[in-house]
Amino acid sequence: MEQRVNASDELDLHLLFFKLRARWPLFLVSLVLAGAAAWLYLQTKAPVYDFRATMLLGNQSSGSKRAQELLNLLEVKDRGIKLEDEVGLISSAGMVRQAVQRLPEFQVSYYAAPANWLNKLRLLQIRERPAGSVPFRIVPDLAAAQLSGVRVQVQPLAGGRYRVTAKAKQGQLTSLPTGELVREVLGVDVDQTVQAGQPLQHPLLSLTIQPEPGVPADPKERYYFVLNDLGSVAGDYQGRLQVRSVDHESRIIELTTKGTVPAKEKQFLDTLMSVFIAEDLREKNLTGQKTVAFLDSEIKKLSQARQQSAAALSTFRATRGVVDVNAQSSAGIQQAAGLELERSRLTSQRSYYQNLLGQLRADHAVTAAAAAGVQDGVLSSLILQLADLSNQKAGLVVNASVNNPLVTVLDERIKTTKASLEQNLSSMIRNMDIQLADMGGQLGRVRADMSRMPENERELAVLKGKSDFNDKNYNFLVEKRAEAAITLATNSTDKKVIDAAAMNGDGPSAPKPMFVGLMAVLAGLLGPLGLALLLDKANRRIQSKEDLVRVTDIPMLGVVAHGSKAERQDMLRNPKGPIAESFRSIRVNLQYLSAGLDKKVLGVTSSVPGEGKSFCAVNLAVELAHSGRRVALVETDLRRPTVAGYFDMDADAPGLAAYLSNQQPLGMCLRATSVPNLDVLICGPIPPNPTELLESPRMAGLLEQLRQEYDYVLLDTPPVGYVSEYFVLLCYLDANIYVVRQNYTDRSYITQINELYAEGKIKHVYMVINDMHFNKTYEYRYKKQAYAYGYS
Repeated sequence: MEQRVNASDELDLHLLFFKLRARWPLFLVSLVLAGAAAWLYLQTKAPVYDFRATMLLGNQSSGSKRAQELLNLLEVKDRGIKLEDEVGLISSAGMVRQAVQRLPEFQVSYYAAPANWLNKLRLLQIRERPAGSVPFRIVPDLAAAQLSGVRVQVQPLAGGRYRVTAKAKQGQLTSLPTGELVREVLGVDVDQTVQAGQPLQHPLLSLTIQPEPGVPADPKERYYFVLNDLGSVAGDYQGRLQVRSVDHESRIIELTTKGTVPAKEKQFLDTLMSVFIAEDLREKNLTGQKTVAFLDSEIKKLSQARQQSAAALSTFRATRGVVDVNAQSSAGIQQAAGLELERSRLTSQRSYYQNLLGQLRADHAVTAAAAAGVQDGVLSSLILQLADLSNQKAGLVVNASVNNPLVTVLDERIKTTKASLEQNLSSMIRNMDIQLADMGGQLGRVRADMSRMPENERELAVLKGKSDFNDKNYNFLVEKRAEAAITLATNSTDKKVIDAAAMNGDGPSAPKPMFVGLMAVLAGLLGPLGLALLLDKANRRIQSKEDLVRVTDIPMLGVVAHGSKAERQDMLRNPKGPIAESFRSIRVNLQYLSAGLDKKVLGVTSSVPGEGKSFCAVNLAVELAHSGRRVALVETDLRRPTVAGYFDMDADAPGLAAYLSNQQPLGMCLRATSVPNLDVLICGPIPPNPTELLESPRMAGLLEQLRQEYDYVLLDTPPVGYVSEYFVLLCYLDANIYVVRQNYTDRSYITQINELYAEGKIKHVYMVINDMHFNKTYEYRYKKQAYAYGYS
């Protein structure tokens, strides 16, 4: 069974096409609806145009080459921008907002709608137009809050007047220049007439309508406008803007957008690139201005530091007396040497004077030679005078006595001269002592100055180094400041437009009629196809023998063709046609399957009412009777009897219920029919206790009697799934015919009979498919023509 299921699950294109062919009206309706929808879409959809522009972003540096060199010298970090960042920058909300701000005409959108049948019930065919193509121009009051996002109709009237109307469930009062929401408005209702050029004052609208020169009003059109706030326009264009690099390693980017008004799309792209370039130049100028301001600040600081270092150097030189360290060091050495030499000379002179003073005090003779080492003229004159007086005395003493008046005079003069000489020598010695002491002080100071000379030289070098450093930096920054000022004055952007905004192609990119038509055809075909497959998969009802094979192992006895009501009623009188042939085939198969077995009592049942078990029981009995067998048809479905209607009998006449309840004899209940060899025992009046009657001994005796008198006894039994009477009758049946109805019996209904068959509680059971539409069933699609061939 598993192999049979798998084989049936394989895709059979012939079967698929057969199923779809039966649903051709669905495909036709779907194609018509899809075509109508495509036509309506093409009529209502506004043409969309694609626009493209390209621009070069330059290198990743911010500023000119000179500015970059200056920033590198100042150790400013690299401020280059990656391509991805610049793409994000040009498509950012802020950049798009700046571009839209430069396009005040975008604050008003103009629309025109033809007065055709599409727009009578609802405004379906409406097109946006650029400013200047409608017979009026709207000038909104930007200082007042305006009704935005709501379509407002403008009807030109005679005398230069305009009627302004608007109706909407809700709207928004916004500030057009900023996009700021003022408040929500519920129940918008505007209906005013205003003169051209006169302001329209309304709580929701504040604007002026001016006529557009050279654009007359078309009576076949209706005109509208919509006020757009900055935020909504910027958001709309940002959503439609696409920016990408033309190549992975390229600095050229491509900007694309699409819209229904070509002039506005071109304006937007060109303005956006212009704003981006201007913003880039502003940023670079801002960098240059910051650089110049920084240099000015640093120059000011260095100027103050330079003045302070110069003042400190000057003060140091003034307080320390240091002008030239090298020259002053050499002069100090020479001065020390001169002082040493002078002190040695003074010391020698003092020793000489001291020795001469000692000689005088020791009363030694002083010769004229002693004046040779004396530099003082007075002292030298006194020495010479003393020596001369001593010589004169020596000459007189030789020739005169000691008491000689001349000798006395000379002695007195010698004494006086000696006293003067001693006094002068003592004075000279004291002066020399003072000179020597002063000379020692000077020499000490010179030596001290010379010992301090390295510290002065270090401090002077530090001060001079600071002064030189400040001077050097000051001059460097002054030079760079001049370069930065020149760079700022000649600064330019490295971004430029390569291709201005232009439309892609010769016309609108959407909608494309061929594409829309193709999609409509595909939708018209695939929709019904999917629906048909879904319905087929979701259909749990028995459709064919293949479906029965999937759910049961019970053998198949045959199928009963579908027929009209007239064919079913005429079947008893005219045993020809598809229905008769169906039962003839079932009779032959039944006799073949029951060959050699005593299967005289046959039960005909089904799962639920409505599957045609009574119809099959009646017609099978008729077919068996036509084949020459004596047949008795017993209606054991005592709850819903229908057999009497097939033979034009009185349903209230005595029948099986009356016989089993011992009200009537069998001869009064069993009746002959118009069909030879066929007798029928109908139900009669519906009894209150059908189960008890069927379980009675009279029922067993009845069937035993009929088995003896007839070749076949057919029992029209109750449905298996509804009542228990079938199981009461099961013990009397030699064979069971289980009827299912095409496209009526659910597959789950077969479960109970399958369980009985699998457990062995019911044997010799056969399946019959009733009401088979051959033209709707793939495996029986040629059978109707075969029946027609056999009885044509």
